[in-house]
Formats: sequence, C-alpha cells, structure tokens
Amino acid sequence: MQETRGGAARATTQTSEREVVRDAAQANVCAKAAYLSTIGALFSRWGDDYEAAYEAARATAADLAIAPATPVGAVRCRLENEVLTLGAPAAAVPVESLYKPWADGRERRRGVSAEFGAARHLLLGDSAQHMRALYRALELEVPMEFCAMPDHVTLMTEVVALCVDAGNHEAALALLSEHFDWLDAYEQTLLAHAAALSSAPPPSARTDELARALAHGRELAVALAAAVRDLSVSLR
Repeated sequence: MQETRGGAARATTQTSEREVVRDAAQANVCAKAAYLSTIGALFSRWGDDYEAAYEAARATAADLAIAPATPVGAVRCRLENEVLTLGAPAAAVPVESLYKPWADGRERRRGVSAEFGAARHLLLGDSAQHMRALYRALELEVPMEFCAMPDHVTLMTEVVALCVDAGNHEAALALLSEHFDWLDAYEQTLLAHAAALSSAPPPSARTDELARALAHGRELAVALAAAVRDLSVSLR
C-alpha cells in the first residue's frame, strides 16, 4: 500500500511538472505573439498618439527582441502620410495583396487577363478574400479604415496573437506560413523608394525627412520579419 501511494505521488509530481513546462511554453509564445502584434500596429496611422504604440512595442519585447526606437514626430508624420498611405508618391503600404499576383481563376471571373493580374499587384486579392472569410468565421469586425485592405499587416498580426492566446498554435503557424511570405518584397519596395529619392536632385530638408522615414519604415519591416521568424520557430 505504501509503495502504491509513493508511485501515485511520483506520477502526480511528474504531471505537475509537465503542466508547469506546458504553461511556461504557452506564456512564452503568447509573449512573442504580443510583441508581433505591437510591431504590426506600428504600421497603422497613429497621428499624435504614435509614441504610445512604440511604448507598447518596448513593453512586450522579450528575449533578444529589440523594439524599434521611437522616431521624432516629423519623421513619423512623413512615414504615415507619405509611406503608409495609399496613393502617396513614396507609398509602401504593408498589405499582402499588393505584393502578390491575383490567382488566375479569380482574374478570369472578373474579366481581367492573367497578364494584367500578374503585372499589377492590386488590393483585395486572394489573400484579402481569405482574411475576410477568417474574420467572418471568428466574428471579428474589420475597422472602417481597413475595409479595402483586410490583409493589412496590422490586422493579420492581431489575428495571429488571438490564435496564440486561444491556444490554437496550428492556426497561428498556418497564418504565419501562408500570409507573411511577402515581407522581403515589402522591404525591397522601401529600399527602391529610398534609392529613387537619393538619385533625385536637389536634396533638401524635406527629402531628408522622407529618406529618414523610409529608413525607419525599413527598420520596422526588419523587426516585423524577425518577430515572424521567432514566433514561427516557437510554434513548431
């Protein structure tokens, strides 16, 4: 009888240890998902409240992650108005559809040739339709400013964090694998805008501010890609 009680105690201890390890692992991925979400939020328009977004990123940074430094107001303003705004001359908006061609089937249904779809990266592509369906399934409402771009990185990083918080690591990993493979192309777009700006004389204080805004946009893109990789590894 004493041996049986001892065995039961050991089993209970081992179960308790496994639960502690499991809880610690979940807390770790939740922290990394929260950091990813705060980095994604930095690509939104914050106006005068932008400093709070950077503070949130610093507060959630963990392990070796380093949140991007808060830029001066003029640079952040140029980033929001001339880089993160559709239609601006130096626009580089982090929306997945802009960096992927439409699928052939969808183009044919819309009466658009495959060549046009492949050459022109437009809003509301297949990734946007998939994210819209996911929001409906999760009963999430897309904010008005994102209606034309449901695959904006700010929204997608929030959904990843929601999946991780719910313990659905498989769904979170699938989102990271399927919807964040365009970040290199996004960074290259920022670099191309910066190169074009540097070769367009004459330089001025205004172009210098825009150059700094593009450089900061690239810093955010690098931080985002690193956070995606880090969380992906932890979820596997």
